Amino acid sequence: MIYPVPQKIEETGRVPVPKAFRVTAEHPVVADFCARNNIPISQEGNLRITYVQEESRALSYIEESRRVTDEKYIMRTEQTDTGLEVSVCAAGERGLWHALCTLGQQLESGELLLGEIEDYPLFEKRGYIEGFYGTPWTQEGRLSMLSLMAKAHMNTYYYAPKDDPYHRELWKKPYPERELPKLRELVEAAKRQFVEFHFCIAPGLSMQYSSEEDYAALLNKLRQVYDLGVRRFGLLLDDIPEELQYPEDIARFGSETVNAHSYLGNRLWDDLKALDAENRLTFCPLQYHGKGDEYFISKLGRGLDAEISLFWTGRNICSQELTVPEAITFIQSTRHQPLYWDNFPVNDAEMYNEMHLGYLTGRDTELYRYSEGIISNCMEYCECSKIPLLTVADFLWNPHAYNEKQSWNHAIDTVVGADSADFKILADHLLTSCLKVSNSPFMIRSLLAARSAMLGGDPMDALEMLFVYRLRLLKCCRLLRSGKHKMFEELTRWTDKLQQCHDVLHTCLMMMVTGSEALAERLQEQLNQYKRMPEVLTEFSFHSAIEQMLQFQL
Repeated sequence: MIYPVPQKIEETGRVPVPKAFRVTAEHPVVADFCARNNIPISQEGNLRITYVQEESRALSYIEESRRVTDEKYIMRTEQTDTGLEVSVCAAGERGLWHALCTLGQQLESGELLLGEIEDYPLFEKRGYIEGFYGTPWTQEGRLSMLSLMAKAHMNTYYYAPKDDPYHRELWKKPYPERELPKLRELVEAAKRQFVEFHFCIAPGLSMQYSSEEDYAALLNKLRQVYDLGVRRFGLLLDDIPEELQYPEDIARFGSETVNAHSYLGNRLWDDLKALDAENRLTFCPLQYHGKGDEYFISKLGRGLDAEISLFWTGRNICSQELTVPEAITFIQSTRHQPLYWDNFPVNDAEMYNEMHLGYLTGRDTELYRYSEGIISNCMEYCECSKIPLLTVADFLWNPHAYNEKQSWNHAIDTVVGADSADFKILADHLLTSCLKVSNSPFMIRSLLAARSAMLGGDPMDALEMLFVYRLRLLKCCRLLRSGKHKMFEELTRWTDKLQQCHDVLHTCLMMMVTGSEALAERLQEQLNQYKRMPEVLTEFSFHSAIEQMLQFQL
């Protein structure tokens, strides 16, 4: 199966990918894609890829969203006497890129679909933001994430790590020369993979809005990154004092912070447009969640230029649902479509002890008609963020075909690889997030099945079920401690608790068989230790489940 699910497929058959295939790439985007993905190229290859640019309605207009696009493509694959022929028609190179990503996924699977795929995204802006509190990602992590998300058809990356000092605390200071090559590398990597890189700055903790000196520092900072190739900018004024801090600001703008923020946003937008007509600006407001018709956000939205994108997180900071009626309220009040800053899968602040490895849910499938798009805020755990973000990518491309559990399983298979079946034991325990997906469904089913067998008079069957589950826990723990994947290092705290969960179950099983008082004391100590560990692993009462099992000593 292809992920994200294409909009239309006319399949005439399937063929295995030739073992020694070579690609004939006549277009530089095709050649670059093959080089980046270690796909062999030859002038006389047995897999020929051709590209035809066609700016017709059929290839540049999305009927469902009533939107002109350069991301649509039609890809035809057929067998010929010399091998396989893949022809791509698109309005521009961005469409060609998406076709190549779909083809690349098939090549990795070892099987090519013959026939025609017509595909396009329903959400216009589909992306992620490095906008959490905590240790920023490494450069290696950023590049790895960018590559994976580009292949999953995301098209937007906001660079906004709260703890990058030059983003927030030292916003006035230009980046040191030693830091610029890293930013340039990100900008260029994003461009080659058709992802729009947005550089964000957050001056609100200390900026005096009426100060020409402060404004000049802000504009100079953005000019510095403009010189690196950045054409997308973000002005973030969230998580700052609600009241104006300087007498000069109060004297100029009155007592209402919204007046100063509107002024700053519009002035910056005017200067960015004057600098380059290609520049774009996204604004994150002081009030970034609610019903969408409150005074502050309504006045701000109506005061900001209509071309400025406006971030919004929904009803709550971490919204369980994002709905069309709420989006309509926002549009009517602010005269802007919301660009959702979706606080999933982020796990900073009070969520520090949670690990969000679950799938996206609770987002209205028709929301693409009433929003600019959805940008998901990530965890500081870069590798772990890849699993939930892949499900976000699937939803944003084709929300009507999105199957959350199938997407989640594919995401784990993609990130973890051959060991995904064993890893899913831990992932089963880490579904929790603001989306309120219940943790540990597989464990709950296993324990309930064993309890039913006990009550039904089949204690040996129950014991075997519990023993099999314990072995799966043990195998998962050993995998997580193997060091086979970078993600396992990020999961150390939750691995320790999973190991403790295994040890409790192991001792419980021995107690059920022997009735030993010494084991009873050990079990109580292990349970107490399990409860003291702050990491969220199971939402149901694991302690109660163990006590129920002990009532059925053999």
